[in-house]
Amino acid sequence: MTDHHPTPSVCPLCAVGCRLVPGEEGRARGAAGPANPNGRLCRKGVDAYQLGGDDRLTEPQVRRDSDLTVVAWETAYERIVEGIQDVIETHGPNALAFLGAPHCSNEESYLLQKLARTLGTNNVDNRARLCHSSSARALSEQVGWPATTGSLDALNDADVLVVAGANPAERQPIAFNSFVRPAVTHGTTLVHVAPVGNRTTRLADHHVAPRPGTDALVFDLLSAALIEDGNVDHEFIRERTRGYDAFAASLAGMDRDRVMARAGVDPETIRQLVGRLTGADRVAALVGTGIEGDVDDPNAAEALIDLLLLTGNVGHRGTGLYVLRGLVNEQGATDAGCVPDRLPGHQPVTDGTARTRVAEVWGIEPPAAPGMNASELLAAFGEEIRGAVIVGENPAISKRDSAWIRRRLAALDLLVVLDISPSETTRHADVVLPVAAGVETEGTFTNLERRIQLSRPTREPPETVRADFDVLREVGCRLFTDRDWFDYTDVGEVFDELTRVAPTHEGITYDDIGPEGRQWPGETDSTLYTESFDTPDGRAAFGRAQYDTETGDSTVDPETEGQLRLVTGGRASEWPADRTASDHPLRMHPADASDRRVASTDEVVVSNGSVAIETTVEITDRIRQGTVSLPAGVADPLLRCEASTVRIRPPSEYQETDP
Repeated sequence: MTDHHPTPSVCPLCAVGCRLVPGEEGRARGAAGPANPNGRLCRKGVDAYQLGGDDRLTEPQVRRDSDLTVVAWETAYERIVEGIQDVIETHGPNALAFLGAPHCSNEESYLLQKLARTLGTNNVDNRARLCHSSSARALSEQVGWPATTGSLDALNDADVLVVAGANPAERQPIAFNSFVRPAVTHGTTLVHVAPVGNRTTRLADHHVAPRPGTDALVFDLLSAALIEDGNVDHEFIRERTRGYDAFAASLAGMDRDRVMARAGVDPETIRQLVGRLTGADRVAALVGTGIEGDVDDPNAAEALIDLLLLTGNVGHRGTGLYVLRGLVNEQGATDAGCVPDRLPGHQPVTDGTARTRVAEVWGIEPPAAPGMNASELLAAFGEEIRGAVIVGENPAISKRDSAWIRRRLAALDLLVVLDISPSETTRHADVVLPVAAGVETEGTFTNLERRIQLSRPTREPPETVRADFDVLREVGCRLFTDRDWFDYTDVGEVFDELTRVAPTHEGITYDDIGPEGRQWPGETDSTLYTESFDTPDGRAAFGRAQYDTETGDSTVDPETEGQLRLVTGGRASEWPADRTASDHPLRMHPADASDRRVASTDEVVVSNGSVAIETTVEITDRIRQGTVSLPAGVADPLLRCEASTVRIRPPSEYQETDP
């Protein structure tokens, strides 16, 4: 491939999907595209070509005795194929695990899941599935697809924008400045729902700061008030939804005063927001990982979708739910089927018709039983799981005890890692393969608005490095020497196969994507559900009230007395440009600081009884009382032990046994 300039690269960082080309002094400069129409880049995007660093992997390595040794590519491939075959012969295909990454291209994710399934297992997953699991689940169950329902440029048509559990002004700044800020400038009302004020709050007309974990209760309070006042879209509800009566009945028993007290919001705030919603023709909501919770927690995304359905705000421009995905191809990785329970196009592996559709293209039917997810796979390393292929991921730094993770990785019979730089995981690998970075490869990426974009290499990789696509294709060919299942000429051929397998991508071809990209499904415009929802009966489904209807109480546990709720200020990233300095301050409300005799810039210890970190304090009234905030990179030791509440002490008062 010699012509590297007809199409820019997609920025390999966040999921906005900005386009870039090489600039001066090793930095990137923006190229105008649908996601960055002004051709701008954020500070992280400008440094996109710095990925890999001085310790870039450039040669394949195989473990011999206890050391990794540089070998030829042929030797590395032989070791991988032999190791996979040994695991299958001894333990069966379900003893294998395949872990992808949300910065792999659609074609690379597709090949990884195809490799797993043609070998006979659904044990394939990627981190993208976990990042917005509650939102994806609610979207799938209520309206159809686990994806943003509109396009970024339609935000300018909204009368009200609700941003919940997200800080797009900092995390997705180009999208925020290109679409949200102009909308607000031209009269759109911005409502920010977050316990901690941040850069997004500065632009907001209303900042609602509920207690962490109670966003769903706020949305249900709004729905209950709208129903009581009769300010719902009765025609939309009658013609396009189901389950309204049951939903309304579930809200009727709500003790609103008690729920407001639990959420930490006042009646005047609810009244003002109801007024804004009632006066709006078009309402859209943007959600981030801050609204995510465990399966048994109140589902804020479900409650927000219910609110949008009540007011008829799904299915036309300037409305709907936008999922502010964080990493470049989170949407594409799940679209491509790199998950344990869904085939490409979000088809359940348990669906016989879907498996037949895949078999007609592949020549072999994928397994019917869902595989284990990433967390389950990691826990099974060395036991049920004997071999793992990890592409661009570093599970050794997952939110688990580091010593436990090291034992799990070391217990595998075969660990193959494809990456651009050494990591905690490559230290345990039996085979390490050096691969190209995103700006060095060709393929497609799907941004947070379902836009599939071509990405061409705008930088040459080291001569001895190969693309993930080439490696996975080669491994597949060597494992299936009597089949042509992985005998692809180029990435375009893989993409076109994906479109034959995935109903979401049907009708889109690689050659037709073009410089503006294509949003899936191919036969629709940028707005989903304009005529019907992608559900069995074509109707959107209302959910349930997010409080316990038997006790009339919120399902959120009360705050532990004497402790403060911990909120992390953004997901930690593996990219150097997105790391936060370890001395970044803890943010506290003035009343909480006063109660603990803490002053601004003081050194404090943040602990949950088993883990403690030291940091400095910033006192601000832009965080709700009873809550403290730390950047995720600083809070990592606490996150690893799943701490949700912490104690704050001056170092002189902290004791190791502090409960």
